[in-house]
Amino acid sequence: MELLSTILIFIVVLGVLVTVHELGHFLAARLTGMRAETFAVGMGNRVLGFNKITGFTFGSLPEEDEQRAVDAGFTDYRIAMLPIGGYVKISGMIDESMDTEFLESEPKSYEFRSKNAAQKIFVMAAGVIMNILLAIGIFTGIAMFEGKTVVETTTIAHVEKNTLGEAVGFKAGDKIIAVNGEKPDSWFSAMALLTKELGDDRIVTIERNSSQFPLRISGKTLADAISAQQPIGLSPLGTSVMISGVETLKPAGKLGLLSGDTVTSLNGVAIASTAQFVEQIKGNKGKEMTIEWKRGTARMSGLITPDVDGRIGVQIGGVYNGALQKERYGFFESFRVGTQEMVGTLQMYIGAMTQLFKGKVPFKQSVGGPIQIAKMSKQSADLGLTSLLRFMGILSVILAVMNILPFPALDGGHILFILIETIIRREIPVKIKMGVQQAGIVLLLGFMAFVFYNDLTR
Repeated sequence: MELLSTILIFIVVLGVLVTVHELGHFLAARLTGMRAETFAVGMGNRVLGFNKITGFTFGSLPEEDEQRAVDAGFTDYRIAMLPIGGYVKISGMIDESMDTEFLESEPKSYEFRSKNAAQKIFVMAAGVIMNILLAIGIFTGIAMFEGKTVVETTTIAHVEKNTLGEAVGFKAGDKIIAVNGEKPDSWFSAMALLTKELGDDRIVTIERNSSQFPLRISGKTLADAISAQQPIGLSPLGTSVMISGVETLKPAGKLGLLSGDTVTSLNGVAIASTAQFVEQIKGNKGKEMTIEWKRGTARMSGLITPDVDGRIGVQIGGVYNGALQKERYGFFESFRVGTQEMVGTLQMYIGAMTQLFKGKVPFKQSVGGPIQIAKMSKQSADLGLTSLLRFMGILSVILAVMNILPFPALDGGHILFILIETIIRREIPVKIKMGVQQAGIVLLLGFMAFVFYNDLTR
């Protein structure tokens, strides 16, 4: 069941992003007077589709029916077998289909090859533009309906064992004053500064026992940890653990703990994170320990003994009880915030790619394929709709950046050809276009095979 839900979420997430991207190419083609012969979501054989000649049909179209639709100027809207990618086949354009039959006749007014450079570039860039607009729309919607919750503290309540935070030297009670000279004004901005420009070293100024001193974080160590999806392991002051479920016959149920209770301490140690709670419980297998919790305004306590597996039979989640600032936005302010978040995501991804090519970030841990995207989609969905939408917004920006790269078979590669033809004032020979396109497809397939293998061996 878990696998099925992961696959379904992956198909929905990727389907939306690909559809929006291809819709950009399709609408731009129509706006500039070009015909789109096929609009496909997915790759490979046609599973089902619709056009004005044959209506709604299943399976591949007979060649004569497909040609009738093309001759009449109708688009075949289809879903293809493999739920990865998509495409729009534009009349009179050399693309991944390698169709060159149109070259046997004179250019027609509705063909790609008959349009000027500006129109061609607009059509090729429209998919990227749509992905950027989708990201802005998602981030704007989140800002407008959810607002922004600011955790005002920069003081650390707990440092998880065996994490980057512990290895660097952070301790409970430390206050983050600055990161590479930049002063954070909230927990979120502190964490953003810590993970900014992966691969570069950073100096974190902290305050401990009324004294300030620096902690150095190796850029490579930080990049390795983030790429491997290992937590930094820091929790803000004001975080507590709330019980969201209790097994009646387990120690917690027998003691009388209920959903909604907030655990305040274990064996006299204040609990500031779910990781700390788990550490304490697992560290006292079979040993009686004191537990204190709050139920509403009432404070309660008792004795509890974790079982041999280090469990007491509860489901838990982190909840922040400290100083919060809730910001609400109108539409125009939400649009500004959404645009800023898109730009920030774009800068972060370009920065990460730069560090990757510089060799400061490990390639194997940094490049993810379909399996990794599916796993992260499911994890985001488990955290709620807002988390899933934010992940989709980030992926939409990444898809835009990847497609605009000047690489054969990508949108950026087509734009590069158009720019070269504009400069030299003549068309690049078809054989060269075909050869470069084929080489690009081979390289892309090889890259896809690599990332798929990388996902499996991670």
